[in-house]
Amino acid sequence: MEKLKKMSKEIFKENLILSLKELLKCPIEEIMDYKFMVISIIENGKNYNSKDDLMRLWGFSEKNIAGRTFDLENIVKLFSGLNPLYPMWIEVSIYDSNNKIVQLRHSLRFRKPSEIQNVDTGHPPFRIIE
Repeated sequence: MEKLKKMSKEIFKENLILSLKELLKCPIEEIMDYKFMVISIIENGKNYNSKDDLMRLWGFSEKNIAGRTFDLENIVKLFSGLNPLYPMWIEVSIYDSNNKIVQLRHSLRFRKPSEIQNVDTGHPPFRIIE
């Protein structure tokens, strides 16, 4: 299994845009019009650490994300809170095509680049769910 060597805010944004291009099959200008809905997934039986808890209680608290949508820049800021640690995986899917909303379901386990999954997609940690 190939391992990711580096992750940064810029690489994360680039990989998100690449995954959106694959999912939406539209030009980047249209991608910028999309908003993002975030769903945090607690994985039963997995080990969490204090940094994971910080992100769960601070950035990804129900108060902060429930019922909200984010633009591209704010979604990158939100997920980059522990740079260079990022979620192990993020599933990307269309939530509402009429209102241009994309759903991001993500792991609450934030890890170093070598532990991030979905390297084989070409845009880790993102995986397209159609």
